Amino acid sequence: MTVSQTRRRVAAVAAAAILVPTLGGCWQGFNAQTSQQANQAVGNGTNLATGDVEIRGATWVRNTANPQEATLVATFINNGDEPDRLVKVEVQPTAATGITAGALEVPTAGSVRTGYWSPNFINVFNLQAFPSTFVPTTFTFERAGTVTGDVMTVPNTGQYAGVVVAVRDQLKLQRFVDKAAEAFFEDAATTEKVAKAKDKKKAQAEGE
Repeated sequence: MTVSQTRRRVAAVAAAAILVPTLGGCWQGFNAQTSQQANQAVGNGTNLATGDVEIRGATWVRNTANPQEATLVATFINNGDEPDRLVKVEVQPTAATGITAGALEVPTAGSVRTGYWSPNFINVFNLQAFPSTFVPTTFTFERAGTVTGDVMTVPNTGQYAGVVVAVRDQLKLQRFVDKAAEAFFEDAATTEKVAKAKDKKKAQAEGE
C-alpha cells in the first residue's frame, strides 16, 4: 500500500469516527440504505460511466437551512490501470461548484466516496432547482473524459440527515481528519524509530 493510499484509508476511518454519532439510526453498516445508494441502482441515486470510471448513487443533498447549498453523495470507481482525477463538476442552470482540494483523486482499481464517511466534498452554491427535481450535472475527468446525467436533489433529512452539507461543518470535519492523519503518521514514525533502535542494539550485541 502506498503512502497516499494509506492516507486515504486513515482519512476515511477518521471521517467515520466523527460521523457515526450524527448518522445514528440511518446508518447501520455497509448494507444500510444510504450506503446502498452509492453502490447500486437503488433509491434516488444516479449511475453514470465514462471511460474506466463509474459514478454510482449520485445524489445532490441540499441544506434545509439554505436550500441553494448542496453537496454530492456518490461513489467514484476506477476500473482502469491508471489513476484518474475528477477535475470539474458543472450543473444547469449554471451555478458555482467546488471540489475539495480542487480535484478528486480516483485511485487505480479502487474507489472513493464523497459526501458521507469521507472528508471529500463536491459542493454547489446558489443551486437553482425545485426540491426533489433532477439537476443536469456534468463530470469531467482527466483521463476518462466527460459524462452528463440528471442527478436528483433531496433535503438533508431522513436517510440523508447524516450528510454534512454546510461548508463550515465540512471544514470542521476536514480539520479533524487532518489531525487524525498527522497523529497516525507521527505514531507510525515513532514506532519505526524504536524498532530500528532495537535492531541496531541487537546487532551491536551480537557483534560483541
